[in-house]
Amino acid sequence: MSIPNETLRKVFIELQNKIVEDNRKLTSVKTQIQTKEREKRLAELTKRELTTLDSDTRTYKSVGKAFIKTDLSVLMTELDKRVVKAEKDLNDLDKTKKHLERNVNESQNALREITSSR
Repeated sequence: MSIPNETLRKVFIELQNKIVEDNRKLTSVKTQIQTKEREKRLAELTKRELTTLDSDTRTYKSVGKAFIKTDLSVLMTELDKRVVKAEKDLNDLDKTKKHLERNVNESQNALREITSSR
């Protein structure tokens, strides 16, 4: 039982398009992972620097172009929340990355199978 060449060509083109699209998404996810890792690292470093301050030290939070006086404990809590959110986002992005990598590999294997069956 032979598959017509026209059908093979359509499947081949669809697989190529899927690989290109998944690779584009994978690149985007990798960039997002780098950004989230940077955000997490920045929050951790800022928190570490703030822990060296006395509890009565005046601290300010940047809000747009202005700075608002904020308690040190509030800043620490906000930084903790940023770290937790970044870790959650990184976990989700890692799952997405693995899924896309698996899709790309499966599509490439299917493409190889089509080309070798000709």
